[in-house]
Amino acid sequence: MAHDASLKTKLAASLPRDHHFCIHHLSTPPTPCPAIYSAPPGQRPEKTYCESQFLSVSIAHSDHQIQILALEVLIYTTEHLTTIFVAKADSTGYLHLLNLPKGSPSPLKTIPSVFLSHLVTTRQRKDRQLVVSLFARAQDQYLFPGSVENPRKHVLDDRGLVKWWCRVLEPVLQAGTTWHSPKYNRKHESSAAAYLRVPGCDLHETRSFFPATVRLSSNNTTPQSPKWHASRDPLLHLGRSPAFPERCLIPRFPDDPKSRFVDELDEELTEPPPPPAEAKEKESPSKGKRPGRWRSVRSLEQFWELMAFRQECSSGRLVGFLWGVFTPQEGMMHGTGDAPGSPTRRSVVVGSAPVDHVTGSLSPGEPHTTSISSTKQDPPVKTKYSFWPPSTRGTVVLPQKHYDRVNKLLLHLDYATLDVAVASTKRWVEDVAMCAGRKEGWGVEVIGEKEVPVEDGGREVGGNEAGGVNFLGAGMVKKRKKVGEEGGKAEDGGGGGVQVLSAGLIRKKPKVK
Repeated sequence: MAHDASLKTKLAASLPRDHHFCIHHLSTPPTPCPAIYSAPPGQRPEKTYCESQFLSVSIAHSDHQIQILALEVLIYTTEHLTTIFVAKADSTGYLHLLNLPKGSPSPLKTIPSVFLSHLVTTRQRKDRQLVVSLFARAQDQYLFPGSVENPRKHVLDDRGLVKWWCRVLEPVLQAGTTWHSPKYNRKHESSAAAYLRVPGCDLHETRSFFPATVRLSSNNTTPQSPKWHASRDPLLHLGRSPAFPERCLIPRFPDDPKSRFVDELDEELTEPPPPPAEAKEKESPSKGKRPGRWRSVRSLEQFWELMAFRQECSSGRLVGFLWGVFTPQEGMMHGTGDAPGSPTRRSVVVGSAPVDHVTGSLSPGEPHTTSISSTKQDPPVKTKYSFWPPSTRGTVVLPQKHYDRVNKLLLHLDYATLDVAVASTKRWVEDVAMCAGRKEGWGVEVIGEKEVPVEDGGREVGGNEAGGVNFLGAGMVKKRKKVGEEGGKAEDGGGGGVQVLSAGLIRKKPKVK
């Protein structure tokens, strides 16, 4: 697939052939936000930018659109790291209206994989790590109120949801190992690794959540394949120094169970960290003090052990924390003055890169983007702390205030029945168009192009989607011999009939006098 392929092109190549979907992609410009990592004692918080992405997928029903899936992603960028946090994902249960062939790969899994792959391949920066972070917590509904009342909505349990997200991330890891740099007009390579933590589960139980292809391949037999880890802690390998206090290694995301635990542990800090100006005066703390560290938790491993006893992780349901980490290969680094080795937040030297400003023109094939902003000029494409390529912007780009407004409206709609779901979809789409000042529709039509070979009976050939059936070749099936003149062989009474023995094989027990 071409490196400059749009999201529409990538979705069309992955969705079932001749089936129509309508994509509504909404985003915000990157804006300054509170740092997701706490600053070590005596240092200032990292300058951080946040960008919101919202993808809604609809299908046609009786000349009307009805939403089937929505996904919200937050992208955090700093000088040294890009973090793609999957905040929410939900479905309405109306996918059955598309009448897909039985055994076809579910678009509810394909679309998140393609969308995240698109963000990973287009948001990577040279000599900078990128991480996809999410937590899987089973819940009846996240984005579509009332959808749980739809009997056709299949709500996964906690174990099923963790396994589902692992299968979603698997193709993202494969796609993110190769990405294109527009500035140098060349391809780069990154190593990819996945990390899974399920508080309360041991190593063997955690590995059982890995995709079947990973488990059957003896966990990565080739150096090029992405690594899956159930024992190593990814928070130690995201560029932060292991010498930092534990609270400085754990990112804080909205509505994140581990973030709430960090906030509670922060109450143990006897005194706030001194400002940078006063840090030099307190360089020699008294013996026994641990500045900026918790009293009850002394390591990340202990943090995860205590997470298993939190109410959110011990109330009879499991919560899975999943990361996909992409690190540029050393051989592909061409930064001026950068030291060789794996990039870290302390070792990477960043020069003053030129700032490219938005011209407003898009490449051929890209959908028209409407952007409204409270400022006269859009933010630059690239700065020292942020990266905003046009290929990842939504069809509609709204300021954060308007973005929050339309998302709040979505949470007050109703998707319990088909009729009200159609009306709710129409209202949300029109409200976004009104905020963007557009009179025409802003959805992008995607027509699937992927052939899905299906045998008679509707089963996918060779497919093993969601535990599908593996078919054996005809040469491996041995037929049972028919009963002929020989006695003692089972009669093939239509397969599975009663076995009848010949009279000659019945021996009478001799009488004992």
